[in-house]
Parts: sequence; structure tokens; C-alpha cells
Amino acid sequence: MSRTMSRSALGLAAVSLGLGCTLAGAPAAWADSLEGSSATYRFTCADQDAPATNSQAMDIEVYVAAPAEAEVGQEIEFQVEPNDYNYYSYIDGGEITSGTLSADVALSGAAAPASTATASTQAQGSFGSNNEETFDESALRGTFTPTAPGDVTLAAGDITIDVQQSEGPSTTVCSPEGGTETLATVSVTGEPMPDQGGSPGPSESDQAAPGAQSDAPPEALLVFGAVVGGLLVIAGIVMLGLMFFFLRRS
Repeated sequence: MSRTMSRSALGLAAVSLGLGCTLAGAPAAWADSLEGSSATYRFTCADQDAPATNSQAMDIEVYVAAPAEAEVGQEIEFQVEPNDYNYYSYIDGGEITSGTLSADVALSGAAAPASTATASTQAQGSFGSNNEETFDESALRGTFTPTAPGDVTLAAGDITIDVQQSEGPSTTVCSPEGGTETLATVSVTGEPMPDQGGSPGPSESDQAAPGAQSDAPPEALLVFGAVVGGLLVIAGIVMLGLMFFFLRRS
């Protein structure tokens, strides 16, 4: 079954659900603790069931924000907000009943605990007969925990849209075509956290191995001593035999 693309625009969810006041207040609450910026990048959005045939390039604006300062071991909450992206769905697949929007941020720097962190949100209510988009992009928030001091920089990454219809699920991944620059930076202070994993201890076989090796030289010495002792005994018997032989002749 063929698919079509639906275009998402920031704020459409608030208009269709009548939640303009609630959603409009969300950025103000974040403004007190988060600092960031936005930039527009060229993305390729591809249907994961047929990426070779169902894909489209487009410009997507992405906003990323995070607290300016944090401490080692402290959970850092960040916000990522894509605007005006596309996703695929079945043309005759029926009404979209549910959806999930996920956005990655690329982490780098001395304090980055991983290469990426992900934020996700569920669709708010039904998509409607025309499959209007009901994602609240301002609710995309995720967390990561630095384990070392230094800076953590955040940049835009992949955007994933999963929608469910009666025909089945559809997954669209929008990936930046080139590099993305830093949109937010967190300065992390404190002492590095100790490695919780620790180095694995020696196994029982490894512990037994040194003992076996230390026993080997005494065993070899015992064998050598037994051989030498046996030769001495034989030599003594031969010497006694020769003495008796010469004594009898004399």
C-alpha cells in the first residue's frame, strides 16, 4: 500500500486541542533554567519500510536547550524542539490512532557520558479524520548524567516519528545531511566518578595457575634427584664389585 507524507508545524497541536494557554506557558518555565539556541539544517526524511523510494529532503529548524551548569553525577534535563518536519503514513491505512515523536541530541566534550541522548513524547489525543498532527514538540525532554568534569555540548541529531494506523505502523527517520553545530553547552564541575564496573578479578583457574607453576620446579628437582640418586647407588655397587674382584685376585 502506498504512503503519503504529513507535514508537522510547531503549535498545531495547541490549536487543534485548544491548549494554547497551557502550551504557551511551557517555554517560559524552561527559560529560567535552560539556555540554548536554534538553527535550521537540511534533513532527509525516509520511510523505514522503503527508504530507497520513500524519502524527501527538507529544511528543519531545531531548538536545543540545557542548563548552563551542572555537577558530576547530577542528572541533566535537556529540551529539543524540531519544527516543521515530515513523516510518512499509509494513504488508505485509516485514521492514525497513536504516535511517538523522538529526537536525538549529539553529545560531545570531556564530560559527555555517551555519544547521544534521546527525548521522546507521545501524541496528545487522536490525530483526527485528516490525520492532523497532535504532537507537542515543546514536551520533548530527555536526561543524561555526566560522570566526569568538563563541558558537554549538545547538537541536533536524528528525528524519529512512529505512527500507528489500522493498516499497521509507519516509522519515519529524519537525519541531518551534514554536520550540526553546538546549540547548547553544559559546564560540569566536580570530581570524576569512580568506575562502578571495576576490573574483573582473576578466575579460580587463574588463581590456581600460579600454584601449579610454582609446584613444577620442585617436581622436576625431585625427579632429577631420584635419577642422580639411582646413578650413585649403581656406581657404588659397581665400585664394591670391583673391590671384591681385585681382593680375590690378590
